[in-house]
Amino acid sequence: MTKKPIIDSKKSIIENYNMVFQKIAHAKTVDDVRNMVATAKAFISMYKKVDKEMVNRIYEKLQTKMHDLIDENAFMYEQKNNRIEEISNRTYDYTNAKDDSQAVQNKALQLMAQMPKVMNSNHANRITKVLNDSINTGVVGSKAVLELLKYPAYADMVSAKIRERAFEGSKSAAEQAFERLRESELREAEQALASVYMQGFHLRKMAKQVDAFKKPSNWNPDEQIA
Repeated sequence: MTKKPIIDSKKSIIENYNMVFQKIAHAKTVDDVRNMVATAKAFISMYKKVDKEMVNRIYEKLQTKMHDLIDENAFMYEQKNNRIEEISNRTYDYTNAKDDSQAVQNKALQLMAQMPKVMNSNHANRITKVLNDSINTGVVGSKAVLELLKYPAYADMVSAKIRERAFEGSKSAAEQAFERLRESELREAEQALASVYMQGFHLRKMAKQVDAFKKPSNWNPDEQIA
């Protein structure tokens, strides 16, 4: 299958100029830009001996467009980055949360009464069961386990794994919903940032190719564009 030429030699230079000008004006995506650069390059190559002023205008329009797109991409990258930072720093508002401090304190005292006075291998399973049972009762039981960390005599009895379970269990349903939403928004924002970054990478690469073009007015009449 014969590939259709980018510039139609059967059309006039004005028609092709207008076509290239429109491609440059409307280019937004990376694919648009690739097509724009290839088309502008083909136009310049075909008409550089015919009308230097016209090819110069295309060349300058192409460079301006590339620089504008890169500036726009840099702005978008900064905005997406700020969005990620804003989401990451968002915290749950406890203003209207139920005050369960007394219930937590009472439960913590119950746990202390159940815990052995000395931590050793003989007591390990018993301690684990007591703490896990407390966590399994819900938010208050989980907070009570975390409350033990404030007391040196019991802090070492709460393993890292138990602490993690207690921390997760201490969150209310509303707080868990808040965190799920934040994580979802954060993933979406990170994906958007990655997309903008890749667009910028390709745009900067193509901009280097465009900047490497010799200005048409400085071309040797017998020189062919690369």
